[in-house]
Amino acid sequence: MLPWQKTAWDRLGDIERLPHALLVSGPPGIGKRLFAERLARRLVCERATACDACRACRLAANDTHPDVLIVRPQEGKTEITVDDARAVNQFLVLTPHLATHRVVLVVDADRLNRSASNAILKTLEEPPSGSYLLLVSDAPARLLPTIRSRCQNLVLPRPTEEEGISYLQAHRLPDPGGLLALAHGAPLRALAWPQDAPAMAQRLFASLEAVALGRDSALEATEDWQAGDMEMGLAFLTEIAAALTQVALTGTIVRGWPGAQEGRLRALAARLDLEQVLGLWDEALEARGLLGAPLDRRLVWDRLFLHVEPRG
Repeated sequence: MLPWQKTAWDRLGDIERLPHALLVSGPPGIGKRLFAERLARRLVCERATACDACRACRLAANDTHPDVLIVRPQEGKTEITVDDARAVNQFLVLTPHLATHRVVLVVDADRLNRSASNAILKTLEEPPSGSYLLLVSDAPARLLPTIRSRCQNLVLPRPTEEEGISYLQAHRLPDPGGLLALAHGAPLRALAWPQDAPAMAQRLFASLEAVALGRDSALEATEDWQAGDMEMGLAFLTEIAAALTQVALTGTIVRGWPGAQEGRLRALAARLDLEQVLGLWDEALEARGLLGAPLDRRLVWDRLFLHVEPRG
């Protein structure tokens, strides 16, 4: 179990008191899916503890327990479909094979489409005896209100800065503080990034500054970024654009920006008008949504940097 999840785990209490439907929510990168997977093992564990030693726990850990079903968007799809939801309903009405419960874990539950949501709702309204439905979501507001109302919501917290840095240090990562700050306090998110992520984000920020100050053109900045890691570059650009938007609208700094960077962030925001800031953010989000499609990298980066070129 991740160290910062112990309090939430202890709050669940005995299995007998668990709700039949639990919505595990919270920001991305803090271990919600790992928490839910462990809870699923606990529900089928021979000792009812998620002991990780019994046959049931080993099967569940390998995704081969016959009484645990994991549902997520199928490969090549962005949604959980009605066919997936029907498979859930059919699974839960069957008699357990090895355990006394049947458990369904829905990963990225906010990707349930309308038809799938309605199909799942029927099960939530009349849950079969001994069945448990665990929904995991970064964005629970995207779920139907009727689904949320029939689940007990368990909001997992971010770790403290000390817990997050300690976790990354245990994985022998350089600059754990910089990685954690860039990931806005989400250690698992930081763990998935390359070790040079803080330096890469700073280089991108410097490129935006150079274009905004007129030292470089959008085309010149594009030359430096078109051959790089597109997914990571767009991820960091989205973070920078979101921070600029918050400064422009509220004057406050989003969590995750070291104090030394606040002045540069405010200065960059001051050089851009709101239309430029929002345009950069919208363009970055749109580009990230198209990452699975063939992209003209030069055109994508050029369009992004154009948003910060001086006007007039």
